Amino acid sequence: MSGFFGQPPLWVAGRAPLVRRVVAGLEQRRQRVQVVTLAELAGRWPGACRTLVLADPPAPMELVTSLLAQPGLRAPRGAPLRLILMHQADPAPPLPDLDPEGPISLETFALEDRAARALLGRWPLHCGLDPVFGQVPHLLVAGFAPPARALLVQALRLMAYGEGRPRVSIVGAEARVSADFALAYPQAGQVAEVAWIGPQLAGLAQLPPVTLVLVCPEPAVADAVATARTLAQRLAADQGVSPPILLEVGDETPGGTLADWDGQTFPFSYLDEACRPAVLFDGLGDQLARTIHEHYTDSIAAQGRDPDREPAGRPWSRLTASYRDANRHQADHLWAKLAVMDCRAIQEERVESFTFAPLEAEQLAIIEHLRWAADRHLDGWRYAPVRDNARRHHPQLIPYPDLSEPMKDLDRFAVRGVPTLLARSGLGVVRILIVAIPPPAADCPADARLARLAVQVLERLVARYPDRSLVIAATLAEPASRLVARLALDRAGAGLFLLCERPLTETLADQPDAAARLDLLGLATRAERRIALPRPGELERWVRQRAGIRLYVRDGPAEVETQPGADRPGTAKQVRLDPKTGRAEWGFEY
Repeated sequence: MSGFFGQPPLWVAGRAPLVRRVVAGLEQRRQRVQVVTLAELAGRWPGACRTLVLADPPAPMELVTSLLAQPGLRAPRGAPLRLILMHQADPAPPLPDLDPEGPISLETFALEDRAARALLGRWPLHCGLDPVFGQVPHLLVAGFAPPARALLVQALRLMAYGEGRPRVSIVGAEARVSADFALAYPQAGQVAEVAWIGPQLAGLAQLPPVTLVLVCPEPAVADAVATARTLAQRLAADQGVSPPILLEVGDETPGGTLADWDGQTFPFSYLDEACRPAVLFDGLGDQLARTIHEHYTDSIAAQGRDPDREPAGRPWSRLTASYRDANRHQADHLWAKLAVMDCRAIQEERVESFTFAPLEAEQLAIIEHLRWAADRHLDGWRYAPVRDNARRHHPQLIPYPDLSEPMKDLDRFAVRGVPTLLARSGLGVVRILIVAIPPPAADCPADARLARLAVQVLERLVARYPDRSLVIAATLAEPASRLVARLALDRAGAGLFLLCERPLTETLADQPDAAARLDLLGLATRAERRIALPRPGELERWVRQRAGIRLYVRDGPAEVETQPGADRPGTAKQVRLDPKTGRAEWGFEY
């Protein structure tokens, strides 16, 4: 037992390795916790305990039934005892039916599925692409050990960023694995182009650029880090890209400092991720799902109907798993919708009210229909002119333009309500303002004079655009751009897009010394996006199309573009920082 004695005790029982992970997470936040054996649990009820975690125990049906049969079962102070049953993956094991008003509140917790949601919430599919620039997700999965399948299915649910067809490439999986997946998800091909490719990665150069990599090696793989680095080298050589690589390391703890890593590979343990208290106990990712559900029940009540009489309208604690998951999937995709609209969510008190423009709402409605259809397809539903729940037939599994106006209105209603949903969760929507830093000269001084000048300009931009969230976009190849980017992150609360016109390894190799490489690595790990732009002229085209302001760091006159072009919606505003004179030249009123 550890922690503060003023807290109600929390009991954990089950398989020892998983119990240790749960306890480790609880002790980090100084929670009072007691480990008991299953035999001890069968002989006594935990008394004042408010929460009991069963960590993937054998025979969960018999265990829960025996707990319910104990004569001492009662809820302290009238509150139900919270029973969390951890199991490996969905679907949950068979369990006894519980009285919703009884003394136990039972929750099932699928380790792989919850970890997949948490990981792809931290590393969304758009972390490696820019959907507004027309880029499409291409997920590369190497190895199919847990939680690869859960991660793949969750990614398929979240791949709708527009009408471009996303892609999944699965490397080196055995024929049995691909056959099992096809049997479980026969409609996956309706969601994305799913291809199983050999371990030699033949034809990689001809595929669309990979935007995110998941490495889930089998236990027999001796060096998982080496596997990830080999993939990074192939992607750099064949496609000229360096997407984020998420590496499942299991019980291993990779060593080394930041300087020993490549700025591209990010190790994780899905069991540790699932056992984080924020995920296991606090429902990380479920707050918004609950808000969506409450918003739905409120809308039912406003129509004069009784939500409790409808299966999807019951309180969250009494909602079936399928309806809970539907709310979760809609909530998880909300961040993709914001990315498509160049928006982000911040604390509500910092922003004014927000609404999407009619054309934006229509674009998001198309994406919402794609998301909904993907969720249905992954659950085995197919198109049929008449709905049949038993056979999983649905007449709305058709392209958005073919929907009736009332059906389109359902999608429109869902996306128009996004700002309201976020507001009910204490968040507000704000548009981003991209400030691109074209590459400065290599000898441009990154000194105190430039720092003072950059801070002045950033403060003025924040004051000039109080309703926008700044995002710095730069290659970070030069020390001057890194200095400005760091000041923007630290002093102006800006975000960072790393623009990769070539693989990150090449940019690192060109740095003059170890300190410069470490400087670049540190900033790269803070980038919320790394956008691959490897084709000739693609970096310049991205800046023309996407930057609201171009921030030049150089001496001499600013570069004013006068060439016409169909891909240029208009000349961006420009600011020039001259570190030699310590002056800023503004090309617009600030």
